[in-house]
Amino acid sequence: MTWSRFYRDPAGVLWEAVSTRGVRLTFYVLLTAALFPSSRFILLVALVVILGIMWTRDYSRTGSRRIFYLAGAVLLVAVAYGFARTNVVEVDQKRLAMRPYGPGISQVKDGTYTGTGTGFRGPIAVRVAVQDHRIVGLDTLEYPDAISVLDNDVASLKQTILDKGYLALPQQPQMYRGAKATLTGYANAIESALSKGIPDYPRYSAFSSAFFDGLIGEWPGRVTLNTLAILFAAFAVFEYALQSMLTPGTGRSINCYNCASCVGVCPVKEAEGIQIPMGLVLLTRLGDYERVTELSKYCVGCGRCAAKCPIGNSGPLVISAAFQAMHERRKEQERLRREEEMS
Repeated sequence: MTWSRFYRDPAGVLWEAVSTRGVRLTFYVLLTAALFPSSRFILLVALVVILGIMWTRDYSRTGSRRIFYLAGAVLLVAVAYGFARTNVVEVDQKRLAMRPYGPGISQVKDGTYTGTGTGFRGPIAVRVAVQDHRIVGLDTLEYPDAISVLDNDVASLKQTILDKGYLALPQQPQMYRGAKATLTGYANAIESALSKGIPDYPRYSAFSSAFFDGLIGEWPGRVTLNTLAILFAAFAVFEYALQSMLTPGTGRSINCYNCASCVGVCPVKEAEGIQIPMGLVLLTRLGDYERVTELSKYCVGCGRCAAKCPIGNSGPLVISAAFQAMHERRKEQERLRREEEMS
């Protein structure tokens, strides 16, 4: 695609993008990453792997060079990670000498500060009030974990901190599920708040913060993994249906039961490791029209599958629709190639 074509036919370019599975996949990933920041690292890896497989296949079939652009992007991200990680390690080492634990509270100016940490089930947010270099107030703003831990271990930690006037490491928690992770996250949230009141407290560079917070995100927890599993199933079902709706004549492929009744009556039954015609119908559902076109020569068009299918699906009709979709795609690719050569 060239910018001149986008200016000439923006609607056509947008429709072509929506009709392309790779574009839709990228949109799903970006949407999920925006809604769930802790999923960004997993999504980034998954996107690179999937696009790598797709574009490697395109390179072997058509000579498309997109796989080289992807390799360059991965290399660029790796170099950026190296620079950002170096800065993070240096800052963390400097912070060790300025942590606001114990006597370190003397570094904190008077004021009220908020901070966040990660508990057993998600983020924890607190507000800390400091006066005369003592912690005089401690409020919980956000807490997603078990109430039993909040009422026992967290309450005990808060009282200890208020009695001493400074942040101390939490004691061994009681035998509640997730108590240790919750107490650690709560203490980290308090430390995060107190560090904002320390003058000249080491900060990460703007590049490192943008790279890890914006691109990589937090390390995923069990909540994130469960959410991604649910979203993957939802997107997969939606994508299968959408692919067929965008391609005329292929919608009936969604109705396939995978019962193989059609295979039993087909005079061909199998070709190149693919069951005929069921395998071609499933490939059509996946949007692999190129592979369907390659194998369509094995279909004799007898229509026995339609008579045997419990829902009346016709293998020849689905295959011909996929063949036509691939033919139109190749025509469009050839037209765009000629336009680029002329321009």
